[in-house]
Amino acid sequence: MQLLQELDSKSLERLKKQSEFLTRSYQAELIQDPTSQATESSRSNLIALQHTAKQMYGKAVAQNITNIVTP
Repeated sequence: MQLLQELDSKSLERLKKQSEFLTRSYQAELIQDPTSQATESSRSNLIALQHTAKQMYGKAVAQNITNIVTP
């Protein structure tokens, strides 16, 4: 598993951008209809990215991309 400092800047930036995109998509769907299938799908996609980042790169990287989109 790679640690945060070992992950190259391009990969980390790509993960951050994907996380930001998925968060915006989820928030937009949530505003439109909090109980819709699209909202649940967007939420699942965001969670899947976080789990995948944790499995591939470790907890530090997953926490880092989560902190980008969570105040």
